[in-house]
Amino acid sequence: MTFKDELMEILKEELKELESIRDISYEKTDIIMKNEVETLQKMTKEEERLILKIAALEDKRLKLFDSWGLNKNTAFSEIIERVPEGREDLIQIRDRLNSLLFDIKARNDINKELIKENLEWLEFNINLITQRSTPTTYGNKKKKEESNRSFFDRKV
Repeated sequence: MTFKDELMEILKEELKELESIRDISYEKTDIIMKNEVETLQKMTKEEERLILKIAALEDKRLKLFDSWGLNKNTAFSEIIERVPEGREDLIQIRDRLNSLLFDIKARNDINKELIKENLEWLEFNINLITQRSTPTTYGNKKKKEESNRSFFDRKV
């Protein structure tokens, strides 16, 4: 098996796992919008499992580089230049990987913003519920003490 064939095999596996991560990131958007926290936790665990698989594939790729005497930091464009035949295949997979990574990053940015907005909304509501009412200036003392009570005790 040639270097190019081994590299293509690894990159195709990475591509498959990245497609799964992209699909999960799109599903997470819907889950976040529906406030399904338990489902979001399950999706995150699945995403972590896929990331571990990609990390293992990256280790495999680095070992391939080492076995063929290449520096692990060799740029993909440099590898494409060195391959005598089948450059088009490597260019296609590189473009697909770049597109997927860009898509995943964009979707994760959207998900991050949605989560941030949800947390701000929760914090706002908690502050409304736990906010102590302002003491009255006039009236008897017993009513003043009652007005300072809150739904929640903020002391821990």
